[in-house]
Amino acid sequence: MGVSFAKICYNRSKRLRKTKGDLNMKVDLKDLAAAFAQSDVRQGYVDIRAGKVVMMADDMAEEEAMHHAFAMEEDWEHYIPIPNIMDEDETAMMHAFAESRPREDVKERLREALQGAGAVTRFHHQVRHLLLKPAWDAFKQDYLLQAARDWCEENAVEYREP
Repeated sequence: MGVSFAKICYNRSKRLRKTKGDLNMKVDLKDLAAAFAQSDVRQGYVDIRAGKVVMMADDMAEEEAMHHAFAMEEDWEHYIPIPNIMDEDETAMMHAFAESRPREDVKERLREALQGAGAVTRFHHQVRHLLLKPAWDAFKQDYLLQAARDWCEENAVEYREP
């Protein structure tokens, strides 16, 4: 259901935006970045007509999920699926954070944590151990905001800055 519907939404909404772009509202970049942060566990869409981010709830009953899917399918030209940024970019984001650290010893510990199986868990452990959690959270938020900007520009979606 999700993948084929997502492809249909993406292809059709791209054509619509070329002809009816001025009818669309601006999406809130902060909402889109928050959706990107959850994109590895929840499917989301941008309703370009309303300027809203729509996330499918984890606890949604099968019947309710089907109802939402059919409602979106009837109005397909206004929905663009949100890509799974976290599965695609999470490791790159962690490497970028490691490289952004000014101290070479900290940079090296984070790089080492990112080697091999279990890298994500080791990285988060090192972030906590090195007292970098606030810096990591700020970096991740900035990274996701930039990813949201880039995605909006690539998909001709107007957006509001936070």
